[in-house]
Amino acid sequence: MINKHEITGEQAKLAMKSGEFDNDVVSSKKIVAVIMTQDWCPQWANMRSWIYDMQTEKDIDIYELIYNKTDYFRDFMSFKESKWKNYEIPYLRYYKDGKLYKETNYIGKREFINIIGA
Repeated sequence: MINKHEITGEQAKLAMKSGEFDNDVVSSKKIVAVIMTQDWCPQWANMRSWIYDMQTEKDIDIYELIYNKTDYFRDFMSFKESKWKNYEIPYLRYYKDGKLYKETNYIGKREFINIIGA
């Protein structure tokens, strides 16, 4: 089952401060994906059309941050680009048992399924 969550301002700001999302995000399930993007992105529109409707026997948390709609937009974008060296959107970070194991940008459904092991 796919469980959708929104990254809160507090969670995003803590990630900017510490360099990583806290355990309440990355350890909320055995497999977690964090998607960071902007609402106008056509690749995100494509991913959004299938990602939450996927059928899986695994219990997976997906956290979403549409950061251009936040009051910390510039700070978060700067953090993402300088700390994580990622300049594209959407940007996805994948965690297993609370540890980062993969990073991608836009991908298709088949590749996403392969990464999360669904």
